[in-house]
Order: sequence, then structure tokens, then C-alpha cells
Amino acid sequence: MSIELPEKFERIVQDSTVEWLEKRGMTRDELRSFIEKRVIRDNELSPKVGANAPDFEVECLDKQGKRTSKDVSLSSYFGKPIALIFGSYT
Repeated sequence: MSIELPEKFERIVQDSTVEWLEKRGMTRDELRSFIEKRVIRDNELSPKVGANAPDFEVECLDKQGKRTSKDVSLSSYFGKPIALIFGSYT
């Protein structure tokens, strides 16, 4: 099962040093196979352009960014315009 990897992943396979591979207990071919499986899985499971967003639930934060123990789901905003901002705030 050999597929053409996106350039950034191909570089990871090609640029991996023998020491890095040995530390992880894998060969270059095993690394390529691992990445190929990940790319295939992501292509199958990832939302597609133009498709509806998958529903998900997240915890609300207060104005100071503290956890509130209150959850909200994307579907609760059905029919209302929203903006989603993903990132790390730690």
C-alpha cells in the first residue's frame, strides 16, 4: 500500500536520521507506512469542503478564561451565524 505523500510528510520520511528512527524503534519503511495510514485515515474521516460541520461539544469559559463546567454544542446554534476560533490559550 504505497501512496504519494504530501511534500511535508515526504520530507519527514526522507530527513529522519538513523538515530531518530532507532530511538523510536522503526525503520524508514515503517515510518512511511505509519504516515501513509495516517494520511489515508485523515482523508477518509476529515470533514470535506462544503460539507456540514460535524457536531461537537465544548466546555464554556468565563470572561477570564476559567472553566465553567457548562458545555455547549455546535448544534445548539443551528440557524445562527457563528465564528469558530481554534487555538491554544495556555
